[in-house]
Amino acid sequence: MTQPLAPQMPLDDFEDLAREAPETVWLEFIRGKVEVKPPSDGNHSEILVSLLRQFASDDRTWDLYPYAGICTETGQQGRYLPDAMFVRRELRLGGRTWAHPHTATAVVEIISRATGKDHRDHDAKRDGYASAAIPAYLLIDRDNNTLTVFSEPKDGRYQQAFTHPWGSTVEIPGLVGITLSTKKLMDYAD
Repeated sequence: MTQPLAPQMPLDDFEDLAREAPETVWLEFIRGKVEVKPPSDGNHSEILVSLLRQFASDDRTWDLYPYAGICTETGQQGRYLPDAMFVRRELRLGGRTWAHPHTATAVVEIISRATGKDHRDHDAKRDGYASAAIPAYLLIDRDNNTLTVFSEPKDGRYQQAFTHPWGSTVEIPGLVGITLSTKKLMDYAD
């Protein structure tokens, strides 16, 4: 995992900057660098809504939170805004801006078409989630119409990665223990 020699700024300064940013600007601190999370287009939002609908239920033991901040990376030095985060109901997010990584049982990132050749979700964020020992990372790749499930974090890397084409039924392993239908995602293929 590549780290910059020194962060652009102290973590406290980043948190102040992120807190004071306009509502239309979402900032992340990835590998010591301030990054702007790109805006979502309509299909990105539709994919997120389809996930929320699929898992909206009072009898679940966890909730799916969109765009909640989380501490990541080794030593919790990263600050990411995943597109969604699975949180067990007994571990409410509360009033904190950046949730502790043990709060999340899985995170979801949806590749935005607007990011072009930006591969943060493919590598830097994947490694940051693994370093924070988040049990599962779901990467919804709109360029390839696939969903990849990364699991079993160990020593800053996910040990398992399984890629599924949209339309598949996908088992999310570990603490989440759910089955996800990706058939609806096919409606949003570009």
